[in-house]
Amino acid sequence: MRSFLYGLTVLCLVFAASCSKDDSLIDDNSSESTEARGFADSGIWYVNLFSEDGNIQTQHFNQYQIKFQASGVITATSGNTEISGTWSKITDSGKKKLILSFPATSNFDELSEDWEIVLSDNDNIKLKHISGGNGGTDILELGRNQVTIVGGTGTTNTNSGTIIGQWKVTRYLDKDKDRTSYYTGVSFDFKTGGVITATKGTSITNGTWKIYTDSGKQKLDITFPVVNKLNEINEDWEIISQNATSILLKNVSGGNGGVSYLDFKK
Repeated sequence: MRSFLYGLTVLCLVFAASCSKDDSLIDDNSSESTEARGFADSGIWYVNLFSEDGNIQTQHFNQYQIKFQASGVITATSGNTEISGTWSKITDSGKKKLILSFPATSNFDELSEDWEIVLSDNDNIKLKHISGGNGGTDILELGRNQVTIVGGTGTTNTNSGTIIGQWKVTRYLDKDKDRTSYYTGVSFDFKTGGVITATKGTSITNGTWKIYTDSGKQKLDITFPVVNKLNEINEDWEIISQNATSILLKNVSGGNGGVSYLDFKK
């Protein structure tokens, strides 16, 4: 009798294990998911940056208003044009991901990926996708304000006066190495006359800046002395987009071709 009960117990355990859910892939779009509710019906978003393996394609998407619906539908609207797709959130091997799917008949098919969620709050959604083929990195960023595309298709803003004022670094990606923490608590003040100051507490460091056109591209040149890692951002940065509250920059290394990104926000 004990042998029979033991065998029955083992059988039940095996059956329960076979019916258990794979925890490596979890649907986050349940009613209990606070993050999922944060995406659903969260208002209007704009594409602030789409970089495909270092190739900036933001100009194809920045004029669209994007809405996440609770039903799992995502819409992109510009004037009388509306493109519909689907969205969902999952946890895959411990990583939060946003899955986007758009019809192949539109430019938005380029955004159809399982995006890793790097940052998600009320004003920003930052995503990345590493290709399983060539290992290239795609970056997609959504924000609340429509960006001005500089040096590309769309409205061009070459007025350096819009950069005047105090800014903070919200992202510094040095060839796939996130070094944003270098500038936590640092206030960057772009002043008239080409002077830039970096202030943290009582420490103030002066540098220089200028905006110019190089081979049809608008660039922001920043120079600091070798102090507090400020010289890390000494580059001739290509201006990807610029508005009253956001400046998005990139630099392609002349050596190994690596791509770095620097974002300023007000």
